[in-house]
Amino acid sequence: MSVYTATPYSRSKIRRLTNLIRSIFGLDDIRYFPIVHMLEIGLPKIFEEFNLEIVEKSLLPNKYGVTYPEENLIRLREDVYERAISGIPRDRFTVAHEIGHFIMHRPTNIALARNEKEEEIPAFKNPEWQANTFAAELLAPPHIIKGLSAAEVALTCGVSKDVASIQLKNL
Repeated sequence: MSVYTATPYSRSKIRRLTNLIRSIFGLDDIRYFPIVHMLEIGLPKIFEEFNLEIVEKSLLPNKYGVTYPEENLIRLREDVYERAISGIPRDRFTVAHEIGHFIMHRPTNIALARNEKEEEIPAFKNPEWQANTFAAELLAPPHIIKGLSAAEVALTCGVSKDVASIQLKNL
């Protein structure tokens, strides 16, 4: 079995990264993070060669989006992109997840691991866990959600109640 492993990132390290991103763009205390704006305007400011492709659902029938950091490309399904613009939590999370892959999983930070024993990759080396954690930390960081209920976090940060609950547990 072959799987990808990433340079180790703890939740704490991912949190520092997302806080840095928020700070760079002057969004430290903004509850509803403008994720589509970050995708369209922010990433091109940081990565001059960044490309975004919005494609028909038929071109990504089994995925909401894919990221190719080595090609400086994020490809999103059109329906996901449009729903993210409309503020649908699941799709906002997908956009943030793909941005996480793009930033954290540059070619030098990821490797193909041959796992003969089919052991599970530790979360801190798992690119999917890292991208999910990045998305949650960017959209609902602890300094913004502290003292709120899961319902309040979901509403004010534009995330699902599941994401809100997970983030509150990880304060």
